Amino acid sequence: MALDKDIYRAFEDVVGPDNISDDPAILDSYSYRWGPQTETFGQRFAAITLPKDTAEVQAIVRLCNKYGIQFKASSTGWGSMSNPGGPEVIKMDLRRMDRIIEINEKNMYAVVEPYVISVQLQAELMKRGLNCNIIGAGGNCSAHPYAAHYGGGHMGESTSLRERNILAVEWVTPEGEIVKLGSLGSLGEWFCGDGPGPSLRGITVGHAAPCGGIGVFTKAATKIYHWAGPPIFPIEGVSPQYAPSEIPPNFFYRYYSFPSAKEMVEAQRRIGESEIAFEVMGFNIAMLASNMGTSNDEDYAYFEQFRKLIQGPGFQVILMGNSPQDFEYKKQVLEQIIRETKGESLKPVEDPKIAGALIWRSIRITASIRECFRAGGAFSAALGGTHPYGEEVAYMEAVSKLKKDLIKKGILRDDDGYYLTWPHEHGHLGHAEILIQFRQTPESIDAIMGFSEAAMKMAIDNRYGVPHSLSGMAPDMHDMFGPHASNYNVWQRRLKQAFDPNEVSDSSGYIKGKQQQGVS
Repeated sequence: MALDKDIYRAFEDVVGPDNISDDPAILDSYSYRWGPQTETFGQRFAAITLPKDTAEVQAIVRLCNKYGIQFKASSTGWGSMSNPGGPEVIKMDLRRMDRIIEINEKNMYAVVEPYVISVQLQAELMKRGLNCNIIGAGGNCSAHPYAAHYGGGHMGESTSLRERNILAVEWVTPEGEIVKLGSLGSLGEWFCGDGPGPSLRGITVGHAAPCGGIGVFTKAATKIYHWAGPPIFPIEGVSPQYAPSEIPPNFFYRYYSFPSAKEMVEAQRRIGESEIAFEVMGFNIAMLASNMGTSNDEDYAYFEQFRKLIQGPGFQVILMGNSPQDFEYKKQVLEQIIRETKGESLKPVEDPKIAGALIWRSIRITASIRECFRAGGAFSAALGGTHPYGEEVAYMEAVSKLKKDLIKKGILRDDDGYYLTWPHEHGHLGHAEILIQFRQTPESIDAIMGFSEAAMKMAIDNRYGVPHSLSGMAPDMHDMFGPHASNYNVWQRRLKQAFDPNEVSDSSGYIKGKQQQGVS
């Protein structure tokens, strides 16, 4: 729906004529629907705005309250949760807010605006012997911790996940107030996300990010971590044929498979307990093949090769030593754990050229696009959650049976029905997902929707917990899970009503202020 000319002009006065558009071609470029959909393009935004700073974001929010128009802010965006929930929604594309504001080496944090991407921050940190968490969606995504959905990534073993990395935050509320959370509000410094007094982090973000449903987070500090690798990785070649010219000193890569999930989980638990690993990532062999292959043909060839060489489920391990002595100790501990849990190394990936490429892609996290859009037009989707380590595996085992049924029917790509599971923060938390690849046809879309509904029902009936993928989906899903999880939906809705009484912050990926009829 087109904006009234006077309203359009009011927004134009804020950002300038070059930073707002309602041109249909521009609007369509923002309406692509990502995922199993019958329509490629969805609802258009009423207009696209590109604010340059917090003051312009605040002004846009206040205009939306004045005119009764919704807004939706996003940075890099990955998925349909960036799409509008209705016809009168103003898009705030935060791409002009792309500054690394501070890297504090002494106190181990970095302050970023929303459009700083993770590899941009990581490259600057590595020059200083530091590193950061990068979400599993890829290094091309925002480094801003509130933009990170649930926030887990391949390096979660040593860099944890989003909710553990958030420090001080600058927040423009849905009413247009600027709130400075944690030490920023009391001292003007970024080192702490809590206090003085009660913390607001549980209000602004919970199990997963609010996906634009409760205002705009314009700046945030994130924890950073020690990096023992080189300041610049020795990369050669051109994408997709690129890899390190050599594996840096004190780095080690292996992929191990196990007779069953029981041994795999025990190995991951013990690796976490010993705190030896830089990364433990639960790739199944289909994902490993996608990470290695530079084409569909290579992808399938690797998979067929690997499925003949493994015992069962598995994961990859990267070690990073702080010294030759530390490195040798970590290798010996790993070898003992793998031996006692009956793990077997996948020999082809021990090749230094392959191992080096996988190390780099796992640190920069460049593989997610390959996994999700490979296989001749296939699309991948994930359904999973983050729980105390080990609990998520039972859910994945159950959902995998549903997946295998669809594989038998020829609806999904045959990847032996594997799922992926990996620990965060040295095993304090575990995360799991099930990845599905399929060609978009009416039959496959209907089947995937049925699969998702069955998996959600299974999570409730068997008390497997609330999947992280719930956030970003239809808001009524919270009302389905809430009664089984301490009525969190009631409290979430009350917070939405309190902070967004005019409901101007688009809640299509969060929760609506009013409960929908027929949902209990």
